[in-house]
Amino acid sequence: MKLQMIAIASIFSLTCFSQQDTVATDVYKWKDARPGKEKPGAIRNLVHGSTLDLADFTIYTITLPRGENKQPAVAYENKEQLIIVKDGTINLTANDKSNVMSGGGLALVLAGDRQHISNTSNQPATYYVISYTGKAPVNMERGKSGGGSFMVDWKDMLVKQTEKGQSRPIFDRPSSMFPHFDVHATTLNPGISSHAAHTHRVEEIILMIRGTGNMQLGNEFKKTTDGDVVFVNSMVPHAITNIGTEPCSYFAIQWHTN
Repeated sequence: MKLQMIAIASIFSLTCFSQQDTVATDVYKWKDARPGKEKPGAIRNLVHGSTLDLADFTIYTITLPRGENKQPAVAYENKEQLIIVKDGTINLTANDKSNVMSGGGLALVLAGDRQHISNTSNQPATYYVISYTGKAPVNMERGKSGGGSFMVDWKDMLVKQTEKGQSRPIFDRPSSMFPHFDVHATTLNPGISSHAAHTHRVEEIILMIRGTGNMQLGNEFKKTTDGDVVFVNSMVPHAITNIGTEPCSYFAIQWHTN
């Protein structure tokens, strides 16, 4: 069965197990994620629901066999998507922009922009789809003036050495969904914490791409490993410590409504 039909069915199945009103602050384990029924392992459903600022919020992964397309080119008028490569290599096109991205590569596809994803390599490729619709109206012109759809491979990201490890500032800009959208990647050396537990008004996603961390969420501490997605609701105290023997890396994703 074509992955286009699988993706549509996945969205339907996500609705069935999603929370009705809000996505809980938690660690969503990739290895335990519920696979799609149509093609076991092709799609893993991680998160679906609504949040303080998002009317609809979905995270899942798609695994493309070698030489396979996700679907024909498609545009979504009422949602943006972040695409992040977990492993393997994909070729992503958004309107007139195109890039080959491997593990850690990231793309922001604005509402209304046509996208197409394929795996032209000889190995399977897995990538995250973070799909969201804000509670405020879509503003395509704002997204275009902010730079349009964006994509960058991990190896091409700017790297800043820090006393804790590394920082990769990816973008901090307006989008079609938000006046201010911020994504960066952090690498922590073993035994190092990101910062003391802190809170902020904005919601946040932490997407682990390498290593092992101990994530503080309120009064709880939860282990998180590569592949896991952490969602932090507004004003929840949080911090992460690298509890492994190797560096750990993660994306930090925040959206601002003003």
